[in-house]
Amino acid sequence: MSRFVAFLFGVTLLLVCAPGQAQQTEPAKLEIGAQFSSLTLAEPGVKREVGIGGRLTYNLTENLAIEAEGNYFPSGSTKGFTPGGSVLQGQFGLKAGKRWQKFGVFAKARPGFVSFDGTYRARVIGTTTINGMQFPVFDYDHLIRTTHFSMDLGGVVEAYPSRRVIVRFDAGDTIIRYGSYDELVFSNIAEFVRVPARTTHNFQFSAGVGFRLLAPKDDGQGGMRGQAATTGDDSTPRFEVGAHLTSLTFNAPRELVTLPVIPSGRNSPQTETGLGGRFTFNLNDAIGLESVINYFPTTDAIAAGVTGRLLQGQFGVKAGKRFKRFGFFGKARPGFVSFDRSVNLVGTRPFNIGEFRFIVGVFETGRRTFFANDLGGVLEFYPSRRWALRFDAGDTMIHYGKRSIRTFSLNPAFVSAPPEKRHNFQFTSGFSFRF
Repeated sequence: MSRFVAFLFGVTLLLVCAPGQAQQTEPAKLEIGAQFSSLTLAEPGVKREVGIGGRLTYNLTENLAIEAEGNYFPSGSTKGFTPGGSVLQGQFGLKAGKRWQKFGVFAKARPGFVSFDGTYRARVIGTTTINGMQFPVFDYDHLIRTTHFSMDLGGVVEAYPSRRVIVRFDAGDTIIRYGSYDELVFSNIAEFVRVPARTTHNFQFSAGVGFRLLAPKDDGQGGMRGQAATTGDDSTPRFEVGAHLTSLTFNAPRELVTLPVIPSGRNSPQTETGLGGRFTFNLNDAIGLESVINYFPTTDAIAAGVTGRLLQGQFGVKAGKRFKRFGFFGKARPGFVSFDRSVNLVGTRPFNIGEFRFIVGVFETGRRTFFANDLGGVLEFYPSRRWALRFDAGDTMIHYGKRSIRTFSLNPAFVSAPPEKRHNFQFTSGFSFRF
């Protein structure tokens, strides 16, 4: 994934209309922006959080700026003695680099904090006597907010479709320093164990749009004035090929249980990140035919019967309004999602114990594919006639088929869930070459 991001940043540098031309005027002093952000928390385990945020930038010079950014991740990772719950992030620091007429590339160093609102702090609320011995009684439901120092180190690529508008991509390492804490463990008796402080490295990717305040007006060479695309050199290219990063937040199908107290699968939201490619054939300025393929290399277990690495394909129509420097569209793209290591019930067979006959399931592990429909919106920016920057957001509706799992008994020997549909939020950002 990190290699793909480096490639994405490198190619984005080519999104220039006038290569080699320096910025002709000083940038506006003040910028405000909004972004979508994906944060992969590395320990303990791997938890991917998706959220939204805002940014304020003050440009000291053309090459140096002070920034403040805040992000909120509402999905809420699993609560526990380790930090969990919804995540609030704030980073404040410097951005330095080189700015050209149509793009800029920068490095960033921004200290700050990451705060979790769902961390358990078990506490002793009394004692109880068992066989003449006293034992502590713990309160396990005490949730507190924990805040930890963080440092955001990484790179920034900006594209300038017009004098006022900025399209921005960030990628970097969000280093989090977790403090020591007490964790309740059970050996011979329940007791607290002090867990030492630790530092983790966490990949974060953000994509968004900014607006320059008090910037001089465009010189008439293509500001965002609502001018529709014209013929000649300004006509819409017929073909587009693109690459992108994508995140898919699964609203998992219903939980299956093998026994009343032993769940199998998960029914809480789970976010997976992947990469992909797109091909578009523009019928005219307003309508395009699209094919998209995405691959999620770290997907493991979404729910019982839905496990393994994920391959996604969507094929359909994009329709909307295109202007000289930007365009907005709706999309409807049916397709599929396919998991490569899913357990599937393929039949049954009798099983005899003495005079008793039972029916047990025959299961196979392999690829399972489900119908999916992608409905949503698209926002595009055109730094030049040949290049486009694109953001997609929408509802990927997955129609899961019948799922079954074995039980720990012979009657019944397996349990099943009927087919069901789930709505899943998906966000994608990337670039494309038009020809």
